[in-house]
Amino acid sequence: MRLALLACMVFLGACTSLEGDFEKAISFGVVTEVNDYSNQVDKSLYVRMYQAPVYEEQCFIETHGVCKYQYYLSVATFDEYPQTNLFTLTHQGEVTDINWLSSDEIDTATLQLTMSNYTAAALKNNPSLPVKKEVLRVTLTPHQIEEHN
Repeated sequence: MRLALLACMVFLGACTSLEGDFEKAISFGVVTEVNDYSNQVDKSLYVRMYQAPVYEEQCFIETHGVCKYQYYLSVATFDEYPQTNLFTLTHQGEVTDINWLSSDEIDTATLQLTMSNYTAAALKNNPSLPVKKEVLRVTLTPHQIEEHN
């Protein structure tokens, strides 16, 4: 029950922050429970990743599809009155792997995201697309996000 209440509060808090963009993510996207990754790491925040398709590019040959995704991260503390926030990742593409890294800081999450510049479906459809993989380190608190390549 507490987890459902927390999820509801995160969802409602996130909707007020980025109404237009986040609407795409919850309407058409995929929600990833980031806390389910790296079970050996203690987590001091509740983090979800929302994946929204970006339809601005035409990378498919003779058909349509999603070339990239925009990602949003919702963050909440585990307090009785949790602090919540929603952040937009500046990098677009497709997250292929998530690792939660250990952190000694209170209410801080450090994630290592492996990203491709195009979706697997786009790369399969159009082999001429340039493939670029990068590892992105994301540090989250209820108040800020920092991204590092």
